[in-house]
Amino acid sequence: MRTRIRNVAIAGLIATGLVALTVAVAVWAVSSHIERTASAHLYEDLASLPRRDVGLVLGTSRFSTDGLNEFYTARIEAAAALYHGRKIDHIIVSGSNPSRYYNEPVVMKRDLVELDVPEACITEDRGGLRTFDSIVRADKVMGQQSFTVVSQRFHAARAVYIGKHFGLDVSAFCAKDPVGPSHYGAYLREYGARFKAILDLTVLDTQPKYLGKPIEIRLQPHRDQVLNAD
Repeated sequence: MRTRIRNVAIAGLIATGLVALTVAVAVWAVSSHIERTASAHLYEDLASLPRRDVGLVLGTSRFSTDGLNEFYTARIEAAAALYHGRKIDHIIVSGSNPSRYYNEPVVMKRDLVELDVPEACITEDRGGLRTFDSIVRADKVMGQQSFTVVSQRFHAARAVYIGKHFGLDVSAFCAKDPVGPSHYGAYLREYGARFKAILDLTVLDTQPKYLGKPIEIRLQPHRDQVLNAD
């Protein structure tokens, strides 16, 4: 009897291990596929980045448990660099806003203005609850079929992949990656997020939570162009 129980337990452990291994291999394969598809459209050098009218900054919290969120800071600085480097003329800040006390687009816009990006050159997307929604809304709501995503490389790859799936002309400028073990969780979660993205695009027929009325992007001349004209 004890031998039978032990054999059943061993068989259960083996089965569990095989299932876990199968899932791990599937997640790795999906992540590798997204990386290969997006890699040619990811840029870390500002000079080589193709010029687009519009940049899309993917939202995240300004603060983390350790204080100021380095992912957030790097994205804002990268977006400002694109604008001042004349690689984009307008910035969409896309994120969630579950309450008046937490509104990612409002905070991102404020911080970009502090980096001397004109307020008229920034549009808030308050329906960007997740990366999928941000990309689809940039097309369906903001009317942009060609734009530059701004985020860290590991995240930008998924965003570009989603855009390419929908036939959009999307590139990404990779913001600086934070270093240190406290940030490893974000990189690890990305494997699950990539797997979920494939399910959204190929199995679940996922749609953004909010679409709503179109939002017009009005391109403005760069500030130095206005000064030169005067």
